[in-house]
Amino acid sequence: MDLVLNFKSLLRFEKRYGQMANGSLCVTRTLQHELAQNWGIRLNRYLCHPLGVRDCVTATTTGIGADDQNETLFTTQVGTDILLKPNRPALVVSSTSWAPDEDFGILLEAAVMYDRRAAALLDENDSADEGVLWKEISGGKQYLYPRLFFIITGKSPEKEKYEEKIKRLNLKRVAFHTMWLSAEEYPLLLRSADLGICLHTSSSTLDLPMKVVDMFGCGLPVCAVSYSCIDQLVKVEKNGLLFSSSSELADELLVSALYLTKTIDALKSLKNGALETVSSARWAAEWEEHAKPLISEVL
Repeated sequence: MDLVLNFKSLLRFEKRYGQMANGSLCVTRTLQHELAQNWGIRLNRYLCHPLGVRDCVTATTTGIGADDQNETLFTTQVGTDILLKPNRPALVVSSTSWAPDEDFGILLEAAVMYDRRAAALLDENDSADEGVLWKEISGGKQYLYPRLFFIITGKSPEKEKYEEKIKRLNLKRVAFHTMWLSAEEYPLLLRSADLGICLHTSSSTLDLPMKVVDMFGCGLPVCAVSYSCIDQLVKVEKNGLLFSSSSELADELLVSALYLTKTIDALKSLKNGALETVSSARWAAEWEEHAKPLISEVL
C-alpha cells in the first residue's frame, strides 16, 4: 500500500514540476502528444531524434566463424582471403530480453511458416532429415530460398523456456542459436548479419527500441513489430520493414531470403538506408539543433 501511495505521489510531483519547466526534450512525437494531452506539459518544437543518443560502433568483419579453418558454414578461405559462400544460409539476428513486451512467439511461428513455405516452394520432401539438408549446403548445393540461421542474443530466466520450445518445433530449414556477446563482439555480429529482427513493442507504446539504433548503425536493415511510433524510426522499404503478425514476418523473411540468393539490389538498398539513417542524425548534430538552443533559451 505504501508503495502505491509513493508511486502516485511521484506521478503528481512529475506532473506538477513538469508543467513548470522552462524547456523540455522528447524522443518521439507520440510521447510529445501524450505529455501535452494528459500531463499538460508542452514541449514546443523541440524533438530530439533517437539516433542522437549515441553513435554507432563502427566494425567490419568478413563473416561469422572466420578463423584459421579453411571453411565454415558461411565462409571459405581462398589464399589469404576469406569469402562468403554463395550458398550460405541467411544470417538473421535478434536481440531480446525475453520479456513480456517482446513476444518471442511471433518469431517462432514465423520460423515455422518459413520452414514449411520454403519446403513447398522448393518441392522438398519434408520428411528429409534435418542434418542431410544442412550437410548439402556444406557440399555446395544452392537453394532458391536459403536456410535461415538465427542468432538470438540476450539473457533472462525465460530464455531456457524458449530454447525448449525451439527444440520441439522440428525445423528443417531454420536453425536457432542463442548466445550472450560482449560489447566488442556484438557490433561484429550485427555487421555480419543480413537482417535484424526487433520484437519490442514498448510497454508504454511511447518510446523507441535502442536495439534498432544499434542495428542501423552497423548497416543492418530491420524487420520490426509495428506499433504507434515505430515508423518514426523504421521507414518501410527505406531502412527496414514492419509487421503486425507472424504471417507477415514470414512473408518478409521469404522476400528477404530471395533477395539474398538472387543478389537483388533491394536488400543492399535497405542496408544503405540503414546507414543513411544514422549518418544523418549524429549526437553532435542533434545537440546543436535541439538541445543547445533550448538550454541557451532557458538559461
